[in-house]
Amino acid sequence: MNDNYERLRQTLIENGESPNEAESLAQLSHVLDAMPSPSTKTSHKAQLLTLLAAEMPKPKSRFEHFMEWYPVALLLSQVRVIQREIWLASALILGLGVLVTLISPNPDLTLFTALTPLVAAVGVALLYDNDVRMMLEIEETTLASARLLLLARLALVYGFNLVLALIGSVILAVLDADISLLPLIASWLAPMTFLSGLAFFLSIVLNDTLAASIFSMFLWIIHNLGKATQGDNALWSLLSLPGLSDPSNRPFLMFTAALLIMVALWIIGITERQIGNIA
Repeated sequence: MNDNYERLRQTLIENGESPNEAESLAQLSHVLDAMPSPSTKTSHKAQLLTLLAAEMPKPKSRFEHFMEWYPVALLLSQVRVIQREIWLASALILGLGVLVTLISPNPDLTLFTALTPLVAAVGVALLYDNDVRMMLEIEETTLASARLLLLARLALVYGFNLVLALIGSVILAVLDADISLLPLIASWLAPMTFLSGLAFFLSIVLNDTLAASIFSMFLWIIHNLGKATQGDNALWSLLSLPGLSDPSNRPFLMFTAALLIMVALWIIGITERQIGNIA
């Protein structure tokens, strides 16, 4: 036995091992030291690395990173919450409006221009009621506040109707040479934004989607009837709110819609804090 063997045996005895145990362990160490080192093969290393690489997570693409971005992920999560009937009704009504306009002997854009704000306003009004309010109270346990969730749903419904209206306007402009695209879009964009903001505000203040929808519909229908009749009655002209379709009022309508939405979200924030204090 060599000096290393004796030194290991003596160390084991000093550490509390019995002489027999120290002898056995020292002999085992000597045997292991005498064994040849294991040999490795390059092919085996390559196979192992291949297997390990297959189990490693793959780097995410730019699209996957974009889909996991918080604003996008929040919007996608709210798509499943919004009632399907809102999407289907909007697509069906606007599609019928485009079809009727195209097949009419004398195409009149009044129908399409009148339907677009109306559909958007009714869809937005359906975003908040008692059932939705109770769902929001549960969802407040997540990172997103009630205001943020409602804003995401508003953006989805308004954006969906905006895209549908833009597609319908492009179809009308392409298939009818007498229709100009930009003036057509300008004729419905500001009223649609204003009525959507008004309907959203009323649904939160009144906590009644039906009342918010009816009021928005009534306001827009009276306006269009006033445009169609163009009577000399000053009171009727005033009640029909001619400014809703006046080109000079379009910036004001857009600003008012944004203001109504901010006030509505502020009210939701107050309600949210009251519920938190009660809890």
